Amino acid sequence: MKKLKMVNNYTIKTTYYDRKMDEKLLTQINERFPWIISYVKSHNCLDFQTGNDPKTNRSWFSIYRGTGRILTFRSHSGKVNEICDVAEAYKELMQPDFFRNPTPDQFDTYLAKIASMEKFKRYYNTDDYNEGYYQTLIGRRYTFEVKDTDDFILFDKELVIGFKTKGIKDEWNKEIVDQQTLKIEQLRKTYNGTLPENIKPEYGEFDFLGLNTNGDILIMELKQNDPAKTALSPIQTSYYYLQFQKLAREDDKLYQRIKAMIEQKIDYGLIGSCYKNKIPLKLSGKIIPCVIVGKDGGLSETIRERYRFIRDLFLPEMKAYTCTSEVEGTLVTSKNL
Repeated sequence: MKKLKMVNNYTIKTTYYDRKMDEKLLTQINERFPWIISYVKSHNCLDFQTGNDPKTNRSWFSIYRGTGRILTFRSHSGKVNEICDVAEAYKELMQPDFFRNPTPDQFDTYLAKIASMEKFKRYYNTDDYNEGYYQTLIGRRYTFEVKDTDDFILFDKELVIGFKTKGIKDEWNKEIVDQQTLKIEQLRKTYNGTLPENIKPEYGEFDFLGLNTNGDILIMELKQNDPAKTALSPIQTSYYYLQFQKLAREDDKLYQRIKAMIEQKIDYGLIGSCYKNKIPLKLSGKIIPCVIVGKDGGLSETIRERYRFIRDLFLPEMKAYTCTSEVEGTLVTSKNL
């Protein structure tokens, strides 16, 4: 099989994780929209999502409101697209010229329109503190709002591990999916309570990836407003855990790429500068699986018991966190899970 071309000093043979953005993209954003980073940081409803795909040589810099992608700058093969990208649902709110060359005043109008429309509350809602709300709150808290006393940062979110081809992906994941499937069968045989008819053995995007000062990777899955999914979260997190565990075994350059990504984000203000001297010298090899429940006080005893049973079967070491408040976002160990 023909190898892909060399990208970022390595050749993709099977799988990859390299999300550091193209510097040309960031240079263009700074030159054309020097206000955009400070604007996002000054609006509590907004957060960043960034990434890179070496296979297609694409980088992106997105602005999210909760789980809604409201603006994206993209580059392809080192060239920045002239037209900014946006999710289809938001295009009708502003004239096309806005998305080509937004200004701060226009962005104020854009945000006001989004906030006024009921259909966008499913992506971010300050009335019932939905998952989009917590994703933004926690994402901001452990990136550019990170404190000197914090032990970890979040360096990536909404990510997938990349594969050269779908065939390679299916083959690479087969052992993991088989292991998950066997445990699901075991769960159905041993759990006395009610379980959903369909429980998936594999999943898509990781919610958050974190790194602590010890060099441990944190896989953090966020659940909110869906108790049933909270109870099943160890199954989903186990899939990511097994994937990243395998990736770390096979990729001897993983630490260098994660470190480069973190340093880039610190340089551009996307992660607080106080973490610069805390970046560990290497990965410890330990992966810490976690679930985050924005408000865990409303979970019934049945859901809590189901979660603990599934956790003990799939990921006994899994940790559970909740927030100290709906406005501050600091994570603390859950007393209910």
